[in-house]
Amino acid sequence: MNAVSRRETCLICAVMVLLVVSPYSTADTSKEPDFYQWLASEPGRKASLAQMKQQCDKVLAADENLNCSVTVLARIFEDKAANQLPDYYLAIKRRHARAIGTDPELKVLFSMFGSQSIVTLRTVADFSVERTQRREVLAIYPSPTDDYVSDEVLPYIDVTAANGFTSRFILDTGAPQTRVNTVTAKQMGIKLLTDSHYGYSTFYGERDLSAKLGILKSLKIGASEFRNVLVFVSDRDNLLGLDLIGKLGRLKVTKKTLELNARPPTGCDSPITYTRMDINQRLTIAARLDRRATLGIIDTGNVDYLTSAAPGSSPVHVAARPNYQTFQGELNLSGHTAPVTYKHYPSFTIPPSLLAGRYVPSILFGWRAFDDYELNLDIDAGLSCFNRR
Repeated sequence: MNAVSRRETCLICAVMVLLVVSPYSTADTSKEPDFYQWLASEPGRKASLAQMKQQCDKVLAADENLNCSVTVLARIFEDKAANQLPDYYLAIKRRHARAIGTDPELKVLFSMFGSQSIVTLRTVADFSVERTQRREVLAIYPSPTDDYVSDEVLPYIDVTAANGFTSRFILDTGAPQTRVNTVTAKQMGIKLLTDSHYGYSTFYGERDLSAKLGILKSLKIGASEFRNVLVFVSDRDNLLGLDLIGKLGRLKVTKKTLELNARPPTGCDSPITYTRMDINQRLTIAARLDRRATLGIIDTGNVDYLTSAAPGSSPVHVAARPNYQTFQGELNLSGHTAPVTYKHYPSFTIPPSLLAGRYVPSILFGWRAFDDYELNLDIDAGLSCFNRR
């Protein structure tokens, strides 16, 4: 696998991140409940899908209702509730047909499922997770197969399907959704939604990439098992995304192992914030690069140590790599300052960070950073850390 395809491992489902402004609504919304304020509140954060739907139904203005409906649809994806997709998807499509018909992005989004996909999704059993109750340490491999030779190391783990077929997936905290290669999908017995279509983009400047959706009856990681899993199927690498990683419970990720039911860390060098905007999820930490405050995204699917959305001021000439620039700089995490070499790719579209009311360039901590750091992840408890080794 070449360098370009390695850097395609972060799935950013931009089509779902929609703030729709409709020209058709004239309703006075001054007294209507603010769906997004409620969603950010404690009841909203703990709300079920049914409660989210009910809250969105209270929003009467057409444009705002379409906004919150798309958010609920995205949460259905995030919760892997495949059998709830058809009716809600069709209801939005009927209610907002006029706005959808005049918006190119919405037209793509609401052309995602054909009639056969709708029929299949309705027959899918509920998504469920059965976590192992014991501490389990799984090996992380540097490549997709033992005989694969490359200087670009990424974290691969064994993933097993219901039919017993096992394949290695990249453990990718930078990918919001799990993705399966088309060949692997056949080997694992995935039920492909043949008339589905999903468009997505990546951090790396790629647009209009295409995937289908499918249902995996069972997916095992160690002794933990996911059942009736909605996944994306494309011609790219196999990725275990944050949608499933975050449902594995308390984890510890080091350079060589993934530990399930890990012991809580004794300290927390850099607290992690779990954020989501519709279908996009990410893990971020507060950082300073070259004395500029920013947020660092923990992206184990990126091969580099550190990547910045903005160029630095002390370049290092690398003639053999014209697609990126290398810089010497200073990194500060939780008061610990150290020199660092980092990269800037002019074609990257790393999402900016909102700090103190303004947007600033973000940075990515890739897999090479795990030479110096480890990840303690517990999304359920809200206690996750990026710790120095």
